[in-house]
Amino acid sequence: MKLYSHIKKAPEYFIVEELPRLEIASDGKYDVFLLQKRNTSTLEAVRIISKLLKIPLKTIGFAGLKDKYAVTTQYITLPSGTISEEEIQFVNNGRWQIGKERKNSFFKIKFLGRTNRPLSLGEIEGNKFTIKVRNFEKSMREKFYRNFQTIKLYGFPNYFGEQRFGSVKSRDDFVLRYLLKGNFEEALKVYFLGKEKINVITSWQNIYKILKPTLEEYEKDLLKGLIRGLPAEKAFRILPKNIRIMFNFAFQSYLFNRFLGEYIKQKYPHIQIPFINNWKLYFYTEVEDFEKLKGLKIPYIGYEFPPEDPLLRKIIRKIFKEEKIDPATFNTEIAGIKVMTDGERKAIVIPKNFKIISKTKKEVTLEFILPLGAYATILLRNLLAV
Repeated sequence: MKLYSHIKKAPEYFIVEELPRLEIASDGKYDVFLLQKRNTSTLEAVRIISKLLKIPLKTIGFAGLKDKYAVTTQYITLPSGTISEEEIQFVNNGRWQIGKERKNSFFKIKFLGRTNRPLSLGEIEGNKFTIKVRNFEKSMREKFYRNFQTIKLYGFPNYFGEQRFGSVKSRDDFVLRYLLKGNFEEALKVYFLGKEKINVITSWQNIYKILKPTLEEYEKDLLKGLIRGLPAEKAFRILPKNIRIMFNFAFQSYLFNRFLGEYIKQKYPHIQIPFINNWKLYFYTEVEDFEKLKGLKIPYIGYEFPPEDPLLRKIIRKIFKEEKIDPATFNTEIAGIKVMTDGERKAIVIPKNFKIISKTKKEVTLEFILPLGAYATILLRNLLAV
């Protein structure tokens, strides 16, 4: 993807520091540790801590998921006294182990103090980013500085970034589409194969045989159940609940991006930028009604939060019709999860302390703070127009 030719050459090009909503004291029911990691996802680090230190996974509290291909700093909590060491380093030398030699993938935890409650998802003020943009060619500079000033003045559209669409394996392919139709068999084939291959590999035996080396244990159990004749709906429930919920999040995030993109496209001068799966994102270049836009919230479906803006109402109806979404599915339960639930998200994000901290002929280093839920990769797409 073109964006990544300009960032993430090495994890050190993408530095993320969590800004916690956390009071650290000298005593309390929970120990607070600083988790510093490189080339490792938050979930992977937490699982390794649980496994190697023999700590129940559910007792490890954390507030946010940080990028894998980055150098990141965040906070975790554990019940007081769970770990006696002040600092522990984990390295990947073919397999994860506790050690001191720094490898390509590693992380460490360092004791900071105590608090009276565990961290839970969402309990952060935001994240501070330091990002080096490379391959900063002369042809990019005029566009870059123009977009930089636009973002300084008007912020940028609050689209969901590509990280939100981990369950999408091919273009316009969402497991939830099939669940909404009650077609669990097709939903599972899309989950394992992606839309483009579901008519090529047809039997569960073949799917299991081909994918076995890459499958998680619960996926193996699921496919073995299907091979034995377990109904697809029951087999689907073998997937962990957090994964089933992500199918809903991914589809609703896609709808939100469509609502916001169409609103910008119809209302403001804009540029069009390619996104994953041949989707398009639209970024405004001028805004005449900034105060209104700054306060605008886009609903996920508009069921509990109907928008006041007539243009937005019209756009949501139009997209629901195009996507063949039946309002009868709103806020219903399918396979043990609530689907098509409503909520609101701000239409734009205004980065704090957005500045260039160094530059050469070929590289520019940026620094900025984003609130919880905003994506640095979306800001960068807007800035670089790629």
